[in-house]
Amino acid sequence: MSADRYAWMDAALCAQADPDTWIEGLAGGGSNTAKRICGRCPARGACGAHAEHLEAHDGAAVRGVWGGRTQNQRRQQTAA
Repeated sequence: MSADRYAWMDAALCAQADPDTWIEGLAGGGSNTAKRICGRCPARGACGAHAEHLEAHDGAAVRGVWGGRTQNQRRQQTAA
């Protein structure tokens, strides 16, 4: 696996925030704060594509906010 594949993570703003922010239903978590951070993130597109790749490869939903979208939003987009 190439290190270049994950180079986008170096620019990800989520790396500077509490990890629980990205998981809905946890204390301190919630999609509004995560989406606000994602909205400013230069890695947003690559992050969303990474989540889609993981879901397609594993066949299971990736939990949490990725690329500014919740698990349900990604599921709805895929179904559309």
